[in-house]
Amino acid sequence: MDASIREACKYSLAAEVLQSTGELRFRASGISMLPTLWPGDCLTIRAHSIEEVQQGDIVLHARGGRFFIHRIRRKYPSGEEILLITRGDCMAEEDPPVKKGDLLGKVIAIHRHGSRIMPRRKLSRLQLLSAWLLCHWNLLLRATLRVFTDRAFGWVFLPSETVEQLKG
Repeated sequence: MDASIREACKYSLAAEVLQSTGELRFRASGISMLPTLWPGDCLTIRAHSIEEVQQGDIVLHARGGRFFIHRIRRKYPSGEEILLITRGDCMAEEDPPVKKGDLLGKVIAIHRHGSRIMPRRKLSRLQLLSAWLLCHWNLLLRATLRVFTDRAFGWVFLPSETVEQLKG
C-alpha cells in the first residue's frame, strides 16, 4: 500500500474514532515535541473544538495527509474563522495556521513507561532550555535519543572502562 494512501486512511480512521467515541490513543513517533513528548509515548487525545482549546495546549492536527502533535502558540480570529498557530517544542519555526477542519483534538494525557503524565501548558525554564538546545545542537539531540532508546529497551549505557571491568 502506498504511504500516502496509508496516511490518508490513518487520518480518516482517527477522525472517525474521535467523532464517534470522543477519545483516541495515539503513539508519538517524531522528535518535534522533545523534551515534552518522546518517540513511543502513548497519547490520549480528546476531541475538542477550536473554540475550546487554549494557548499552550498540545493538539493533534492534520495537514497534507500527515499528523502533527504540536503546542498552540497563539489563537487568533481571521475574518469569520479562528486560526491556531502551533509549533513543536523542539522546532525553530512556527507551523502554518491550523484551520478549524484540521484540528482533531487535544492531548489530555501522556503515557510513558507505565506512568500517566498530565501535559502542562507552560514549559519550565529547564524544559525551555532543553528544547532550545535539542533544536539547535544536533550532536546533543542524537546523544539524547540514543540514551533514551537504550533506557526504553532496558539496556544500560555504560562507559567503556566499566564494560572492560565487567568483562574481566
